[in-house]
Amino acid sequence: MGPHLVSLIDESRIAAKIEEIASLLNKEYAGKELVIVMVLKGAICLVADLIRKLDLPFELAHVQCSSYGSRGTERGELQILGIDRLNLQHRDVLIVDDIFDSGHTLSTLVKMLQKQKPRCIKSLVLLSKNVPHLTDYRPDYILFSIEDLFVVGYGLDYQEKYRGLSGIFVYMIK
Repeated sequence: MGPHLVSLIDESRIAAKIEEIASLLNKEYAGKELVIVMVLKGAICLVADLIRKLDLPFELAHVQCSSYGSRGTERGELQILGIDRLNLQHRDVLIVDDIFDSGHTLSTLVKMLQKQKPRCIKSLVLLSKNVPHLTDYRPDYILFSIEDLFVVGYGLDYQEKYRGLSGIFVYMIK
């Protein structure tokens, strides 16, 4: 039998939360030199919807982080690509990522970006899992907190599938 998808967070709840966070970001970053660093591929839907709600100038950059092996469920060695192309010195940086679970990826990325001496680094995640974290670092903005579930949709994938779903779904094997 194949996978079974169960709706967890629908498109309208995501849209409402993005409106709320965009309003907050518009105030916080007004008059600042903002660089949004999108973590590919998982944050693509969130960033696409978020930037259309921002009423301030920003630069969009990206990095690609990968820590999952070919099976898609087991953590492997963290690889971060694209940092060398960024120019963050004396700028305000907002990292946007899909999910915060162990905290290893985001905390490592923040440490690496701090080497470029930005004025400020904050992070925004779509989801934060209610699990033990491997780091003291926590995202500055969390759209939704969830239990320890394997989820897909709205940018999140299982072996590169299901990213385009408009909501977030629990992926279960029957």
